[in-house]
Amino acid sequence: MEKRTDYSLLLLIAGKNQKAFDWFYKRYIKLIYSFVYYELNDQALTDDLIQDFWIKVWENPSFLKCNDQGSAQSYMLQYLRFRMLDIYRETLKNIISIDQLELQENIETGYSSIIAKMEEEELVQIICDALDGHPPLIQKTFWLRINNWSVGETARALTVSKKTVYNKYSESLSIVRSHIKKKHPELVEDFSQAMIRKKIFMLRILLF
Repeated sequence: MEKRTDYSLLLLIAGKNQKAFDWFYKRYIKLIYSFVYYELNDQALTDDLIQDFWIKVWENPSFLKCNDQGSAQSYMLQYLRFRMLDIYRETLKNIISIDQLELQENIETGYSSIIAKMEEEELVQIICDALDGHPPLIQKTFWLRINNWSVGETARALTVSKKTVYNKYSESLSIVRSHIKKKHPELVEDFSQAMIRKKIFMLRILLF
């Protein structure tokens, strides 16, 4: 049971196999807890969200989608991100009154920053997944160009010709677009807008 993929475990859970559920729970509980608690920094909210998540897994495991390797981890974390956004929205509704317009503006500004950060992190992780396994030159070319390095700067940094930079960047974009269209069609527009605004802030230390 331990060596089964998430996909096979979820199929068994759909048939109300308690042992499969226990293995899936054991496989991800530490990751899920640290991920959610780090973002929410609230014990009660974390416990409630995680409890609701596991109930949903038991009742309807088909909501979790798996990648080609049979892993549900990426989709699972994405699902939890969206649930945390729901919590932020509900929190705002509860603390804002009609007489708190100035406070509301400040909170909404902070909330927008939180959403932007979470959406950016999600998109960056998906792009990393898309480029994973491809040659380092393709990956490095993508991140340098997307961080507004010029073709010349990129060529010098990677010790290649400008033509190679053009080719590898074009190839990387094709890889990422294809991955997002296939695995995360709901994010196609977000990726396109990010490309237009060059709004993906990966530090250069990730490259070398």
